[in-house]
Amino acid sequence: MLLVAVDTDIPLQALRIKRNGTLFDAESIKDIGKGRTTRLYVVPAGRYRWDTVRKPLRSFELGENEEYSFEVKQGILNYPGDLIYRDIDEFNAMVHVANRGLLAMDWMDQTYPELSERHVLTYMGHYPDPFPAFYRQHGGGTDADGERAAAPAEATTTPLPETVENLWKPTAVDLISINPGGDLVAVVDREKRGAKWHWTIRMIDLRSEMSVLALESPVEISRIDWSGNRALIVSCGEQHQIDAVFVLHVRGEAAQRTYERVKVPVKGLLVDPLPNDPDHILFASLYIGPLGADVQVHRLDVSTQYFLNRFEYGRTSALDRGLKDDRQWFTDAAGNLRAAIVVREESRVLVHGRDGQFRDVMTLDDGETFSPFGLSTDGNLIYGWSEKDREQRDLVEVDPATGRIGRTLFSRRGVDVQGALFDGQRNLIGATYYEDGQLVSEYFDAASKALDERLQRAFPGRTVRILDRDAASRQFLLLVGSSDQPSEIYHLDADAKRAALLLQTRPWLNGRSFAPSRIVRATSKDGFPIEAYLTLPKAQEPVPLVVLAHGGPIGVRDSRYFDPEVQFLAALGYAVLQVNFRGSEGYGSKFRAAGKRSYGTLIEDDIDAALAAALAAHALDRERMCAMGSSYGGYSALVSAIRWPERFRCVVSMAGVSDRTLFFTASDSGRSKEGRKELEEAIGDPHTETESMQAYSPLYRYRDLTVPVLLAHGTEDFRVDYEHTRRLARMLGSAGRPPVLVTLEGEAHGVEDQANQKKLWEAVAAFLRANLGVAPVAGSH
Repeated sequence: MLLVAVDTDIPLQALRIKRNGTLFDAESIKDIGKGRTTRLYVVPAGRYRWDTVRKPLRSFELGENEEYSFEVKQGILNYPGDLIYRDIDEFNAMVHVANRGLLAMDWMDQTYPELSERHVLTYMGHYPDPFPAFYRQHGGGTDADGERAAAPAEATTTPLPETVENLWKPTAVDLISINPGGDLVAVVDREKRGAKWHWTIRMIDLRSEMSVLALESPVEISRIDWSGNRALIVSCGEQHQIDAVFVLHVRGEAAQRTYERVKVPVKGLLVDPLPNDPDHILFASLYIGPLGADVQVHRLDVSTQYFLNRFEYGRTSALDRGLKDDRQWFTDAAGNLRAAIVVREESRVLVHGRDGQFRDVMTLDDGETFSPFGLSTDGNLIYGWSEKDREQRDLVEVDPATGRIGRTLFSRRGVDVQGALFDGQRNLIGATYYEDGQLVSEYFDAASKALDERLQRAFPGRTVRILDRDAASRQFLLLVGSSDQPSEIYHLDADAKRAALLLQTRPWLNGRSFAPSRIVRATSKDGFPIEAYLTLPKAQEPVPLVVLAHGGPIGVRDSRYFDPEVQFLAALGYAVLQVNFRGSEGYGSKFRAAGKRSYGTLIEDDIDAALAAALAAHALDRERMCAMGSSYGGYSALVSAIRWPERFRCVVSMAGVSDRTLFFTASDSGRSKEGRKELEEAIGDPHTETESMQAYSPLYRYRDLTVPVLLAHGTEDFRVDYEHTRRLARMLGSAGRPPVLVTLEGEAHGVEDQANQKKLWEAVAAFLRANLGVAPVAGSH
């Protein structure tokens, strides 16, 4: 028997399946309605594959992709997972498979109860799913008296000291850039108009201080680049999926200034704005010819729409001729295409050369060896990151002639480089890294170092970072902020030695008082130094505490900047502890690698060490603590409450993993061979480590989860499928301890919709107040 389930956001005409490479005759898989459709078939054993999804006027061939293949065996109830279809536009769709076994079992119980009683559903994906047998063994969702599991509790709400809309409202400034001449600043703003977002570009004249609306767009403006002083290149659409590239020409001066927009008539990506040649750009176009699709890099004349419309794209005039399947490009300071990354047989290869002649430098499959980000001004050296045989990620250069790493340009023991700094002439002048939870800049030249020191002294207690500069490095845009103050943007005139406030990123919070964070240091059981941040509200001591774990967990970190989530909790009267446990970004290669195979164990031991240090040093109420987090942080909160049942009064898990094995079959990470390999390296292999997986999965330890639980999850979460929450809620209900459930319709792994944000955080506030107490902090905002 084969159980077929399709989840679609539009009606579909048909779903075609092949058996052993031949079309499977199942004419009834037609007229699939919007939502979830489930059907049961008696079919021969064999190898099957989802083949074609047909919607009105168009079909999507899934091809010979093994991700859509599954085995059907005799004598069992075969379930290959739900086929998920999400329509994007006329030509594109997102199709994947997710294990939603509990929904499948519920359907069988309701539709074929006798068959369901005789056959345990068997998941037929890449990994085993022990939950159906576990579910049957533990009563199939019924309590000890055989009654149906208690339904999750509905979330309640509570008055708040600060509105969710104000704290989570996106920043007023999306992008900002100063022109090479240092007199014009382009600012991208975003605002809600009705139910949709709208983007605008404002031009600020630094001499007259006039601000003028220059461009409006219903599509996200994702990148802006100056080409000379009077041409702004505007990329619209999601990054790497650009819908359109515009050139905004600035005509005239001051009050008589006008703005002329021209559009590149084909889709593609900006490669180089050519700041020294404002009439041209380097552009990577998607060319579709008789032999298929191809990417070509061309030098376009963008001075007028006439020249753009007349341009003829072709391989003979392409700057990347000689390359095939190139995906990323690097230019020297003069705008010459000198290097690229090409894809060959699933490998990424770095090549170097010019004028259509390129040679291989190295294969980049191992990110630890080298990851390129740019070239020297003459294009003869390649800059990038490396942690090969190093204690941390360093800034290095590669000689393309030999393919070997040469000089180390910046290194600090146990500290990962985060970014590189360039001046207006594209000279490499420094690097960035985290120190005490804040991103700091390390400059290589004496003048830049002196300027940075002056800036830090000018804004005591706040972090200062240079966002952008003019070509002469005399006019600067500064980002200034702290944990208890939203960031502000200043204009620095180095000649006049004056810095003036230009923009506030959250002007609606101006004048409010927020809680600062402080550093907590601890040592793990095996000797790792652990850094954590504690935010204390202005409240009567001792203060109840929320232990807030971040997601990831590998390569993600907490920092000491303004955080709406932290400030919301502090406004409710709770202290907040954020821990950069092993695996977190910024602390070196060994620390990051130590996060692997530490899920639910050593990572939580690190949080335990930081918590002990915080309790010893500050007036916190150890009798009133709650574990909380999103994604991995939600998993961590659940595991911590199981490991230390007397410590926490409650748990809040948002988009959290409840079943480590399920994460392999119901997440985007497990939908490719490479992704599954990385998961096995980080978490373990479900084929051989089933017992360990279950021991550290909250789902299989549901009886040990005895404190009140709030589960919040988006229904469109493809990183951690809603099935994680569905299963845990069912098992907790069968134990007589139903969780508070906050279902966020239409949300993915984050929460974007303002109504859903309000729904979530009002529910969290009410849940914490019910379990930890505390009234709003008077006068805190």
